[in-house]
Amino acid sequence: MAGRSSIKTEMSYGGKLILPTLARSAPTPVSRRVSTPVAMHKLVILFACICVVAAQRGFAPVENYPPIPYSFNYASQDAEGSHTHEQSGDGAGRVTGRYTIQLADGRTRTVTYTADENGYRAEVVTNELGTESKNPADVVFQSSAPTGPEAAIANEPNRIRG
Repeated sequence: MAGRSSIKTEMSYGGKLILPTLARSAPTPVSRRVSTPVAMHKLVILFACICVVAAQRGFAPVENYPPIPYSFNYASQDAEGSHTHEQSGDGAGRVTGRYTIQLADGRTRTVTYTADENGYRAEVVTNELGTESKNPADVVFQSSAPTGPEAAIANEPNRIRG
């Protein structure tokens, strides 16, 4: 019987009377000596320590830097037209800019914009067909494009007749 004691009874040895003694069986392997609850507690404690160490990395101080003032501009020209863009930020969160698109067929769009604590606001100046001078949301449209009927009259000579 592994791991248990048993009583061994020998009454005589070499003519001498011997009292009953406890005899032990072979020792239990180490893996079987540790009870399951103790091993589980050790694993839980180890896991908790790992979690505490890992959580400390998430509480590192976050460095917040103030916005840095900046400005940029560029211009691009090709056979199909040109594109320019300029923008600046004042370091307090206010951004202003303007971009212009000019196509070879004469269409032009210029957008001037501001983004700050009051939101994004834009002013669009264009001569593109299908646009009207209206002000949806915080956008101002100034269109010099002909209205639908004016465009139809202007393009009458180009109309395909069947």
